[in-house]
Amino acid sequence: MFSIFFLILYACNPTPKYETIDGILEVPENRQNPDSRTLKLVYKILKAKKADSLKAPIVLLQGGPGGATITMEAFWENNPLRDDRDIVLMDQRGTGESQANCTDIGKAMFNILRQDLTQEGEIKALDSVFSECKKTMKKNRVDLAGYNSKENAADFEDLRIALGYDKWNLFGGSYGSRLGLTIMRDFPNSVRSSVLASILAPETNFFNATIRNLENSLFSVLELCDQNEDCNNQYPNLKNRLLKTLKKLQTEPLRLDYEDKAFVLNSQDALILLFMNLYDRNSISSIPLLINALEKGEPKPLKNAIKNIGDMYNFINWSMNYSVMVYEELPFYDAAALKKEVKQSTIIEFDSISFALSDKLAANWHSFRATDFENQPVVSEIPTLIASGGLDHVTPPSNATEALKHLKNGYGILFPDEGHNIMNPCFLKIAKEFINNPSQKPNIDCSSIRKPIEWDLSPSF
Repeated sequence: MFSIFFLILYACNPTPKYETIDGILEVPENRQNPDSRTLKLVYKILKAKKADSLKAPIVLLQGGPGGATITMEAFWENNPLRDDRDIVLMDQRGTGESQANCTDIGKAMFNILRQDLTQEGEIKALDSVFSECKKTMKKNRVDLAGYNSKENAADFEDLRIALGYDKWNLFGGSYGSRLGLTIMRDFPNSVRSSVLASILAPETNFFNATIRNLENSLFSVLELCDQNEDCNNQYPNLKNRLLKTLKKLQTEPLRLDYEDKAFVLNSQDALILLFMNLYDRNSISSIPLLINALEKGEPKPLKNAIKNIGDMYNFINWSMNYSVMVYEELPFYDAAALKKEVKQSTIIEFDSISFALSDKLAANWHSFRATDFENQPVVSEIPTLIASGGLDHVTPPSNATEALKHLKNGYGILFPDEGHNIMNPCFLKIAKEFINNPSQKPNIDCSSIRKPIEWDLSPSF
């Protein structure tokens, strides 16, 4: 069932309003279990501004795993991609309005972060939080075996059929790229083209590379500051200062008042702040400022960064996140390879469990594990545009390079000065042109125009 909202235009309002459709899709929680519960997934269609357009729609595939999608509606309302194509948003199973489980975990994680806990202490505290969540889900008859990319992909295929679309164009980033590749693999006849960014492909060994990816990105950012005269003059010798500050915070954590409660900021928390600031070019610009604030104990930049962590923790549904990652990544976790990474790491002693899925926590979450099939590259002839950020600390460009080897009609774009979140005008322009003509090699000339980071050189007090 769905309802249609016709928005009436008044002369006093010059901004045009366009039709949207709200609906609910009912799907099995676990298609492998005939006795599975039924889930109600909430979706919204932003109808094309050109009302008589017959062009294939664009379906958005949110990242995370566990990120809500419909909350992004405002971003897409007047996006150029909507000019002559419907934009379809659906909160993935277990996220947002689609029967999300244990929605208070993010708040609990943030409260753990407030405390001055060791890594083992954080693991123990988080394990307690997730254990309570599992008890609640068991009481509600939640089948954790159904929360994975294969089931997620099947949900979107059911949605396409229910809405009567012959084919559609996929648009996803981060985990959304993993979901997109799964849809391309399982339902190739339903996909006209794909635009994917920040690639997390099935064959990506996510756990093993987490530390290396963070270090490469962070130190690259610090090097860019060193190479910029203004940034280097204001924030010289950043790498050594950072390592020295992290070392000091191990024994002398900063104590802040945040939202009328104590927040003890230790070396693990400091690294999380930096991790969060690496997501996009705007927050990357303030990393030198943030390191300076950590060194000098200046509260304003630290509180702004802490807020970003709280927002992220509350945006992600961690039940869905853990379920997908445990099922699809843990079976292919290479302890020996990770041990080698640890030996080569500069920052591992400061590493925190709060932003990386611990193998100890993961093993306790559920017992379901993917077969080798879910770790194989997706081989496809579907026209696919893949974008990467040169400073991406989560899904580096090498992920895209590997995925493109198996995509016959795949094209790659690299934005050297972007992080994990890529949504700049050049990318959107290329994406729109590609979706309109996916059989043609895209013109990516605008991506070659470097746009260096505009460093935040404002006073930090």
